[in-house]
Amino acid sequence: MPTEEVKEAEQALQPDFCPVTQRVIVVSPLPRGLHELVRDLSEGCFDVMVFHHLEQGIRNAQSADLLILDLTAYREQEDEAALKTLMTQHTEDIPTLLLIKESMLPRMDDRLRQQELLVWPARTQEVLYHAQRIIRNSSKKAPASLLLSGTSPAIYKDLWIDRKKMSVYRSGARIELTKTEYDLLVKLLLSDGAVLSREDLLSDIWDTSFLGGSNVVDVHIKSLRRKLGDRASNPTYIATVRGVGYRMAD
Repeated sequence: MPTEEVKEAEQALQPDFCPVTQRVIVVSPLPRGLHELVRDLSEGCFDVMVFHHLEQGIRNAQSADLLILDLTAYREQEDEAALKTLMTQHTEDIPTLLLIKESMLPRMDDRLRQQELLVWPARTQEVLYHAQRIIRNSSKKAPASLLLSGTSPAIYKDLWIDRKKMSVYRSGARIELTKTEYDLLVKLLLSDGAVLSREDLLSDIWDTSFLGGSNVVDVHIKSLRRKLGDRASNPTYIATVRGVGYRMAD
């Protein structure tokens, strides 16, 4: 990763406060060697739990946002075979980052090689960068399921939505939305990418079926986009479907 991108990641990953945190499970037979990694993850607004044993770590990872496996201590073929079995059986739906030695690459199983890999040791800030990227990319797939399950916070791209506090954050900074703007954003997220017509939004947000010549939906969407730093011509968050309404952008 270019040096300037690492520097930007370092600044973004070291907020003055943690409006929301995410849970990371670290599994390593020798966790003392990851002391700085655990420290920097904690300072980067992650709640970190460390396990020595692979089976115990994977069991607890079902409720985590990211699983980090330190594979640098696994040398024997038997260990690698057991690891592959556990990985394929229990971690398919868990965002996972594997810490490996470069010498391991030629003899790794193809399925493991397709996982997110990071040669270790590496700069701990680089691990933070990859951790946030992996969580963000995995969270793009199901924002609606996170919101519907009551999970707080829910994440969409680089937005953090805390439903308990009705707050929205981008890169750790709170975005001041009106209740209507917040309701519009959540409604669009809950649609899971489906198009919502202006009539649908009027009915659900304003509790009215009247549309007529009113542009009330468009006005509030425009304000919401402005606060999100979004553009209708090249949307990151909210896309316009001409003649119909709006949906979350791809």
